[in-house]
Amino acid sequence: MTQTKIKPDQYLHSTILINSDHPDIINKASELTQESDTPEEKARKLFYFIRDHIRYVFNADREKDQYSASSILKKGRGFCTQKSILFCALARACNIPAGIHFYDIDDYTLPQNFVDLLRTKTLYRHGIVSLYLDGRWHKYDATLGIKLVNRNNLIPVEFFPDRDCLMHEKTQSGEKHIEYVKDYGLVADVTYEEIRSWFKNFYGHLMK
Repeated sequence: MTQTKIKPDQYLHSTILINSDHPDIINKASELTQESDTPEEKARKLFYFIRDHIRYVFNADREKDQYSASSILKKGRGFCTQKSILFCALARACNIPAGIHFYDIDDYTLPQNFVDLLRTKTLYRHGIVSLYLDGRWHKYDATLGIKLVNRNNLIPVEFFPDRDCLMHEKTQSGEKHIEYVKDYGLVADVTYEEIRSWFKNFYGHLMK
């Protein structure tokens, strides 16, 4: 099923992790978008909040209660999928259809100690967000904040309402950065059990 055929109303419901009906999520969504009139402008505000104000961390929490959007908002940090869970919840709280789109990506800028730890430069099941705006689905990767990007000579992902906004193939100096190598598609929900099973499958040596 292509993204253009996906029914957007399936991507508005609150779930266990994407708990868009939680009071903290509703209040934060309202606070961030109170001066925005259109879904596109609301989405822009949410994108930059997630990108720059929810700190990206490389390690993943082990506890189930750390994966709900409301918990991630409270902590103010998370890895890619956690940031995307929160992004989805805030968007749904604004009545913007949102889902999580998973990819395997190759990160050519990973420090060697991380490559050694993971035993690969591939980041499996990298979670980003798809939003339904003006009758079309577009992908948004808000993983890396502006300070982290600038510190590492990368190119920031900026928000545009009418196109996919993904991490760039090259760094500011023209070296290879990101390659999206496998597309798992868009889902309306994700569970803690799924996330943990992926970590066990791809990075089982880190969970012993």
